Amino acid sequence: MNKLLLIALSATVISNSSYAQFSEFRNGDNVSNFTLNTDNNILQFSGRVSAFYEWRNLKPLLVNLNHNGFAIKDLDLDFLGKSTNKFVYEIHMSVLDLAAAAATQNVANPAAPGIKAAYISYEGFKVHIKLGFDKVPYSQGSLHDAYSTPFWSHSNLIGGDLFARRDIGLTLSTRLWKKRIQLYAGAYSGMGENVFQYGTDASGTMEFIGRAEFSYPAKMKYETIDMDIATVPMFRIGVNARYEDKTQPTGHTIIVDEPNVLAPYNTRMVGGKRLVYGMDFIAKYKGWSFLFETDILKMQPTATTDPLYQATSASFNGGYVMAGGIVTGINYNWSKAHSVFSVNYENFDANDLIVGHQEWLYFGYAYTVSRFNSVFKIQWYKPSAGY
Repeated sequence: MNKLLLIALSATVISNSSYAQFSEFRNGDNVSNFTLNTDNNILQFSGRVSAFYEWRNLKPLLVNLNHNGFAIKDLDLDFLGKSTNKFVYEIHMSVLDLAAAAATQNVANPAAPGIKAAYISYEGFKVHIKLGFDKVPYSQGSLHDAYSTPFWSHSNLIGGDLFARRDIGLTLSTRLWKKRIQLYAGAYSGMGENVFQYGTDASGTMEFIGRAEFSYPAKMKYETIDMDIATVPMFRIGVNARYEDKTQPTGHTIIVDEPNVLAPYNTRMVGGKRLVYGMDFIAKYKGWSFLFETDILKMQPTATTDPLYQATSASFNGGYVMAGGIVTGINYNWSKAHSVFSVNYENFDANDLIVGHQEWLYFGYAYTVSRFNSVFKIQWYKPSAGY
């Protein structure tokens, strides 16, 4: 486990945004955009820019302070098209990530290739059909955008290090009972954001994902903060799962063929079977919101020498590795003062065969000039325990 990031401060984030993403997972702020209209088509242009200063207080013997300083985090462009015959397409790109990937042959941050959405969907049927690259329907915390919270990024459990947040594939979705029930099912490459780098893996198999949600008393936006100040208590509960069998054919291993897809904990794709399942809950009332999520990974690498087994014997590990944890938080939107306060707690373990349990505590404050479209942020986070 990397213990270098012991105490950190992400300070004064300035974000000016006119951002509208069509995806059913992004329907929060009433953001502005530029629109071109014809009789049969609508094309919207929008974008986001954010910059920050970061300071990390490290242990006395750790002298590398290269993270301290100013940087640009977001420079995004989004293009959304809709037609009267119910077709929709979206192209969402990060200019910064595209530049970094090109300059470093995609090794600087392999999970950030620069494309965040590239899909076409048809909404003329009761079941909506979407084909292309976008967020996969798994994990409420992953589906929420971090930019529309006081926090600078997602927590470790749901931020993309343990399981991929985006992939290319086919998604089917439908809404029932006045949109209170939402169902999703899809088949994807299983390569996550690295699909642009590698294509599919040698096994040629897919990852299957399903999600079911229930909201009451009405459908809830995918928005962590209660920006609309709910006058009646509202909640949403969701359950989801994802499964893949990436057992590699003779002569192929993921570690050699696609090393960048493994990410820090080697759990984003497994040379064998992987099941990820979880549940999440969010409630909102009069500016307050409460969130809870748990996600569990069960991984069964085919090779007994797979690094996930940490050189343990089969009699000890039982042929599988477990990971996962919880993340929970409470937020308050003090709308009269244009202020949002957030506290999050995270407890997770990336591999149950080694000492690597982590607990994190996050505090965030945002001053909203125009909701989260133009906002100043201060974030502070630290591990509260680790063993």
